[in-house]
Amino acid sequence: MFVESSHPTKYPIFEIVYTFILAAIALTLMPGPDILYVLTESLATGRKYGMSIACGLVTGLLWHITLTATGAGLLIKTNPILYDIVTYAGVAYLLYLTYGAYHSQPTPPSTIKERVPDSFEPLGRLYVRGITMNVLNPKVTIFFLAFLPSFVTEDSKQPIQEILLLGGVFMLQAMVIFITVAYLADRLRHLIVAEWFWRWIYWIRICVLLGIAILLLLQ
Repeated sequence: MFVESSHPTKYPIFEIVYTFILAAIALTLMPGPDILYVLTESLATGRKYGMSIACGLVTGLLWHITLTATGAGLLIKTNPILYDIVTYAGVAYLLYLTYGAYHSQPTPPSTIKERVPDSFEPLGRLYVRGITMNVLNPKVTIFFLAFLPSFVTEDSKQPIQEILLLGGVFMLQAMVIFITVAYLADRLRHLIVAEWFWRWIYWIRICVLLGIAILLLLQ
């Protein structure tokens, strides 16, 4: 669906981009799987690790934006077998991450200096995890197929370029929000020393990952 534009001056580009940014920010701030995962991981392991996952999640959006711009995303939307393959692969990966979270423990700030560096998961691996989680979620492709084209004017001479531009804007605002969430969560974790808090974080991490897997499967 495209924005009707029989009078181009009625929809100046800055107005479209401004509206798009507001809508994108509102959608990103909604308590969805991505922002909840960045929040819980930042609380459990710290700012650097939450930011690594955030960068991976945002990088993964490139896949969905490209599919939308080229029209290839319609293959996933209209092909039930392909859609199910991607979905089940995503669910299996999330269950694998849930298993890993079950066998790990949050790291209270007071114990970080006592742990050897090798005991931390490499930041690069967390970055790849974020990318994989996003790429294996066909719901994101379906979302962008509906969302991005709705901000492209009907008489646009370069719809692909406009979708890519809007996708880049979406990625930028998502990165800013995710990084901010990771930073604030890290500041919060340094203020909390109660043992019960870290026990709760342990189970919340597991529930978030398991909940994302269940939602992906049910939807």
